[in-house]
Parts: sequence; structure tokens; C-alpha cells
Amino acid sequence: MAGKGVSKVQRGSGFIIQVNLAGLVVFSFALIAASTLVMYGLLASRSHVTGAGNAAGHSEGAQNNSTPLKETPAWGELKAVDVELEQPQEYYTFEMDLNRTPAWWFNGMTVDRVRGLMQSCGLDASQIEHATSAALMTVTPSNVVIRPDDALILGLTPEVRARFYTELSHDDDNHYMQFPFCFTEDAFESRIGKGELNPALTERIRKLCYQRGDTKCFSDYEMVLRSEPSETERLRLVKTLSRQSAVLARLHIRPDTDIDKVLGYWGRGIQVKDVRPLLESLKRLDGGGDISLLYLLPKFARERLYTFPLPPKPGDPGLDCHWSTMNFFSETPDNRFANPAYTTPYLLEHYYQVAKPCLYGDLVLILNEHGNAIHSGVYLADDLIFTKNGNNYAQPWKLMRLKELVRMYSINSGSRMVTYRDKNW
Repeated sequence: MAGKGVSKVQRGSGFIIQVNLAGLVVFSFALIAASTLVMYGLLASRSHVTGAGNAAGHSEGAQNNSTPLKETPAWGELKAVDVELEQPQEYYTFEMDLNRTPAWWFNGMTVDRVRGLMQSCGLDASQIEHATSAALMTVTPSNVVIRPDDALILGLTPEVRARFYTELSHDDDNHYMQFPFCFTEDAFESRIGKGELNPALTERIRKLCYQRGDTKCFSDYEMVLRSEPSETERLRLVKTLSRQSAVLARLHIRPDTDIDKVLGYWGRGIQVKDVRPLLESLKRLDGGGDISLLYLLPKFARERLYTFPLPPKPGDPGLDCHWSTMNFFSETPDNRFANPAYTTPYLLEHYYQVAKPCLYGDLVLILNEHGNAIHSGVYLADDLIFTKNGNNYAQPWKLMRLKELVRMYSINSGSRMVTYRDKNW
């Protein structure tokens, strides 16, 4: 737009601007105003972009592998994703044994004590009478065993079930009370409630669940399995319940990654000369690259991670969490660690207690209210633990998040975590 008194005459390929004095004054003011508006627009735009950049920059930085970290921890830059592992299909038939019947074990207790325990947990008089009837109860000099029928099990409210099963969990013979199927609320809905099982079976499992802290627990697996008439549906149930959380982890190497620092942390138990060339090759890539954490673990863990043991033969050692923890750095597994009478003195002699796990190779133990270790694992880095849940061939060796492991084993009251470190490390 031309101001008043400004005329433009085109000559050839250019423009000549002719103005008078009044027009020049008006034109000058117009230029000043326009410049001010342009400058304001640029500053506002710059301010807007900077603010949006700060908000979006975290998201972009999380996806852009070349974005440098402010401070890289000693173990390097880990990338982890949570997955769910199912046991091998070849093992499903072992879990579908319909001859197993639910049993409540009360070792070292009399019938009167059993009745008192039930009453304190909230069972009503009719339930207690039914449970301790000759049809369901067996009494020996050393224990009381009750084999509940479906009506007794289904008649427990979630609150009573939670209190009663927590008491039963103190006895090792009550396996599914001591080690129930555990879910967060979201995990339960995504695994059980998403329609893989028929609605009636899903509703039955939901009714039989109970809370321990913030964890949803399910212990009546044997009853539900026996009451399901469809073999196809039983197979789906076993498959669904066998899923368990695990972590897949990688180490990201950037062009500016300090390889010596990374190997200084992970070098225990591996041949550094074999790993360094691979890390250096990733460092030379534009933007760097990733390497599975498997390459940085010792032989024992590297050969077993995410795998399931073969079904045991008579006389085979129990490949439980403690055996796996104590053999983590072993070239050849020492089966003496399957025996607690050997493992406990060895631990106390060769390790000392620290406040929390923070060094690769620290041992994480979960103790029950009596001070006995009910679970163990090896701390790797950040919040990752190498472990195996129980002496069961349907349980794989895997990586777990520390908080998930603690949550799983904290469902039993009185449990606590302790950490031990090798005296030579």
C-alpha cells in the first residue's frame, strides 16, 4: 500500500519512486511503524518457538538417539522395554493336571487352633463347621489338612479371602497362597479381562481375586481349572496365567560415548577384548547404535537369559533363584548353591551388607518375617535385576525391574529387601 503523495512509475524492468515533501514525511512514519510491527512479530514468534521447543524438546530428544545426555551414568545409556513371556507350549500339559485338588495346610496346628484362625480371619460359623467336617478335614498328629469344596471357596468374600490366604501363605505347603498369580489392576484387565477367556471363566477368576497391598492376587487356580469343562478353555487359561513380565534391555552407544567407562562398569565376567571392538564399531556410526545387554553379561547369564530349564530328572539340583544368583559369575555352575545349608554360610563369609543395590553384581535378597530369604537376584544397573522366580521349569531366567520384584514379593507381610556385596569387589 502506497501512502498519500507517493506514486510509482515503472520504467523498463525496475521501479522509480517519486515523492514530495509531505509524502516523504508520511512515508518515513510508515516505514518506522512497519519496522516496529515486523520486529514485534519476530520476537513474539521467537518466544513462541522457544517455549514450544522446550516442551517438545524432551519428546524429540527421547526419540533422537544423537541427542547428548546431560550426564551419562557409569553403566552407559540403557534402553529398556517391558514384555510378557509365556511358558513353552510343550509345558502346558504339566500345568493342566486335573488330579490336583485344592488343599489348605495347617502344619503344627490342632483343630481348635485352626477354628480360631478361621474365626479371626472372618469366616462365619457355618463356613467353619463345613470346613472342619469329616468330609473335608483330615487330622494327623502333626497337622490339619482341609480340602475345600467349590462352595466353601466361592463363599469367601474378597476381604476374608485376603486375610485367610495371607495366613495360609506362611506355610510352604500352601503354594498358591504363598506364591499367587499377581497382577496390577492394569495388568489384570489387559491379560484376563480383554476377552481371551470366555466371560463366565473371566468372571469366576475376577470373583476369586483378592488384594494384598496394591496387588491383585489369584490363588484358586486348581479349583478353577478342575471346574472348567472345556479343554480348549483350560489351555487358554494356562497360557494366559503363564504370562509374566520381563524386560528387554539394550545399551546405546553414541559417537561421544566413553567406551572405557562403560567397560569399566560391565567388564566383570566378560572378555573385554571381544566386546570392545563391537562397541567401537557402533561408536563410529552416525548417531551411534544399540547393543543387546546380553553381550555384556557373563557366560552363565548369557546362556540362560529368557530361556526355560528342562524338566528336572530325579537327583537334579533345584534351579531356583538362589542357585541362579550365586552362580551368576560362575564359568561352571556350582550345584552346592542349591542347598541353603551351604549357601547361607557362604554368603555371610564372602559378602557384606550394604544399604541399597547400586553396583553391578550386588545381591538383592527378599527376606520374610522370620529373616529367611524367599527370593534373590543380581543387580545389573539402573533398576534392572537378573533373576529366576522359583524352582520351577516353567519359570524363565529373565530381567526384572527392581520395583516390580519388590512389589511381587512384598505381598507377604513382614517381607523386606536387603543387599549384599562381594568382599572382593
